[in-house]
Amino acid sequence: MSYLVNNTGTNYSLYYNVLDYFRTIMVNHPSLKDVSQGPLGDVDTVQFPFYPLGNVQIVGADFLPSSTDYRILLIIADKVKNKNNESEDRTNAQIIPYYGVDDTVDIHANTLSIMNDLLSFTQYSVEAFQINSTIGLEPFADRFNNGLAGWAASFTLTTHNNRDRCLFNLYP
Repeated sequence: MSYLVNNTGTNYSLYYNVLDYFRTIMVNHPSLKDVSQGPLGDVDTVQFPFYPLGNVQIVGADFLPSSTDYRILLIIADKVKNKNNESEDRTNAQIIPYYGVDDTVDIHANTLSIMNDLLSFTQYSVEAFQINSTIGLEPFADRFNNGLAGWAASFTLTTHNNRDRCLFNLYP
């Protein structure tokens, strides 16, 4: 993991390197079973993922004088499962901590914790990035019509971009 912490030699203004960074930290998180990139609504149609899963999507970018700002959408999701009607024999009272027919509340608690790990690491342990904006977090359930619940985080990731020089002579 020291590669990620001391990574100022990597050009993170490149699109692929930003995607690879998020893929790497999600693959290394012990709670995530699958990682994808792009629109999450297509993930079940392309492959059969394991859950919970992490997804990263770059939804836009801005070139500033000496940096690149990427607008990132990070999603942590799990498949909603129905709960058994567990009850205590004598009083027939439910013993499920949060009443309901599925585990959506548990999924929201677990995926928010995973999201906190990923964003805290990115914000405070990596030298090449800076999260300059407020991190907007939104819980969802069945947002993609595929039985998933979790959290979506949107934020702006700033990377150094030395735009005052070009590697190619473009003017003959």
